[in-house]
Amino acid sequence: MKFIRSTFIVLISIFSTNLLFSQKIKITTNYSDAKIYKLAGNTVLKPAIGTGSVEIKLDKNSANKIVIIKEGFEPLIQEFPKSQKWPKEMRINLENRMVEITSEPFDADIYVNGTNVGREKYNLILDKGKSQTIELRKPGFAPYRRIYYNQDGQEDPPFKDHLTLENRMVQVNVLPSDADIYINEKLIGQGSEDVIIHMNECVTVRVEKEGFKYEEKVFCNKKKEQESPVSYSFVLTDRIVKVNTTPETAEIKLNGKIVGEGNYEVKVSKGECVEVIVFKDGLISRKLNYCNSDEYQEPPVYDHVELIEDEAYKTSVSTDMANVNVTIEVDKTVLEQEAWKLLSSIVMSEFDVLEVTDKETGYIRTAWQVQNFNNESTIRTRVIVKLGDSDPLKYVIKIASERADKVVSVKDDQEFEEWNRILKRYQYIIEEAQARLK
Repeated sequence: MKFIRSTFIVLISIFSTNLLFSQKIKITTNYSDAKIYKLAGNTVLKPAIGTGSVEIKLDKNSANKIVIIKEGFEPLIQEFPKSQKWPKEMRINLENRMVEITSEPFDADIYVNGTNVGREKYNLILDKGKSQTIELRKPGFAPYRRIYYNQDGQEDPPFKDHLTLENRMVQVNVLPSDADIYINEKLIGQGSEDVIIHMNECVTVRVEKEGFKYEEKVFCNKKKEQESPVSYSFVLTDRIVKVNTTPETAEIKLNGKIVGEGNYEVKVSKGECVEVIVFKDGLISRKLNYCNSDEYQEPPVYDHVELIEDEAYKTSVSTDMANVNVTIEVDKTVLEQEAWKLLSSIVMSEFDVLEVTDKETGYIRTAWQVQNFNNESTIRTRVIVKLGDSDPLKYVIKIASERADKVVSVKDDQEFEEWNRILKRYQYIIEEAQARLK
């Protein structure tokens, strides 16, 4: 039988005050059930030669070595060389405790006071009046720690102890490094944290940082669930821009689709750009572009958009006659030549320049009339007249009204879109034509 320590134990106490020496020694232990064996080298010779106490006769040709064994204590080895003189009676006390440690999983490392002492099995020795901290470690598991005492006033240590790693542990790393880490909605730190998942439980880990789309993952420690990783990295890449508007009733359009009113969290995926338009009738619309790419300035965390009054709105009217063909049937008493003159006069009263005029085909197209408002928008307007029918005589009139949400040249056709309003100065053209031709 091998022992962890084979320390020569000096005489602890002497019962007898008798100073006479003998070739026989009576040895008594402090535990009546402690077994006493002879030793040949480091081999225990069985059976025991005594329990609690024994009388041994010293042999001049032997080391006269014995070992005292009791479960839960460090075995004590004592030698009695014949060359020395010994008292007739001796008391030897078992004081150092021993805990037989076994561990699971078998490949977990066992540490004593921070020093690695092996795996699977270890005999922990506790000197009298001392304590020891034992720890079980394995990557992917939460460490298990326990303190054993051999001190008065403390609970006696067990004879044997089986330590098991049950709780999983995931090392969570985060980029950006100042992102916040939440476990089950509770903030626990930033950048890097060890997340412990208790047996038969799951935890939700969420990583957040202002200006970024949060990331979330569930880790479980259940038999039927996928085993949690040893480590996991969260990398926040998608950006979030919190857009809010004045007035609060302004609508927000994202990539051509209305998504909110007053405020909205705009997601900008990694490597992409998005277009945001904030608009409300009577106010100047704002167009915003956000990009999440190294080639562009990074998007803001917050963006407040304030819309100002649209002067073009004040000087225009909403009408269902904008950008539509309106057919006017000429009264039978009005000759075609007279009707043509009337239409030309009405049009020319508001438009100085005609791009096309053809009496024979009954076609008139004015040049675009352009006006800028607020240094923010451009309105262009033109009138188109064409012969609809000759019998009965009909003309088709259209007021083309288009808007660009910035100051542009009249020739920048791609910047203009049809506008459902007409500047007030042109609102009565069709009504006048209807009144004078009928």
